[in-house]
Amino acid sequence: MASLLKRFLATITLLSSLLLPLSALAQGNSDAKPVPAAKSDWDVSLGAGAALVPTFEGSDRYHVSPVPLVSITYKDMISLDGKGLSAYWRTGDLRIGAGLTYNPGRTDSKDDGLFGNGDDRLRGMGDIDAALGLKAFASYRLWMVDLSTAVTKYTGDDNDGVVVDLGLKVPFKLTDKFTLTPHAGATWANQDYMQTFFGVTAAQAASSGFARYDADAGFKDIRAGVNANYRFDEHWFLSMSADVKRLVGDAAESPISFSNTGVSVATMVGYKF
Repeated sequence: MASLLKRFLATITLLSSLLLPLSALAQGNSDAKPVPAAKSDWDVSLGAGAALVPTFEGSDRYHVSPVPLVSITYKDMISLDGKGLSAYWRTGDLRIGAGLTYNPGRTDSKDDGLFGNGDDRLRGMGDIDAALGLKAFASYRLWMVDLSTAVTKYTGDDNDGVVVDLGLKVPFKLTDKFTLTPHAGATWANQDYMQTFFGVTAAQAASSGFARYDADAGFKDIRAGVNANYRFDEHWFLSMSADVKRLVGDAAESPISFSNTGVSVATMVGYKF
């Protein structure tokens, strides 16, 4: 028993002599390289800005509109931004998901106020109420190019159409603070959507003065533009965009399309939490 106890104490002494230097070394490394804080599951950016946009799709007149900036992402799986609420799954360069989006509709006359939208030239066409959209989407990164597609079914009483968006973008990180992203795309719409926004019924023709017009399904626009983002520091940033959209097909031939080319310019200041 005494022999066993001596062996046990000898083993403890040996282990202590080995572990004490290792402990001191570990303490020294800990002081030199502190463990970084765990990355948050939330990515939140808020801000505001203004945009110069056509008074309606197909208009040759413009108005200034306030633009809120809201971008909230949780665990790179759920996001809320200007395009709506989305839930998605990512594997490698592929991302697929579904969500809710929103179409603000259209008024047939100009609203009062500094930021009033609408256009009196549409008087008699009637308002198109805002509509909620159910969206499915996918994107894939091919080398430097992000390819994307989305299918949206609107559920409004006035707007129950379907649109398909095709797009691509190429982000360039020019410096640690400045990113430039050219992009291009096209939109296809079914007959319900085209008739709602570009068609003229007999009743609308009688009350508005536009000629009666039936708009069929097809591609309604092609577009191109560029986004620029500059980070002042870890939190504050400036975002700017310029886009050109060209109406095509039956959208371009519509009597309410005063101009087939529209330009939109926006700038926003934001804070990343």
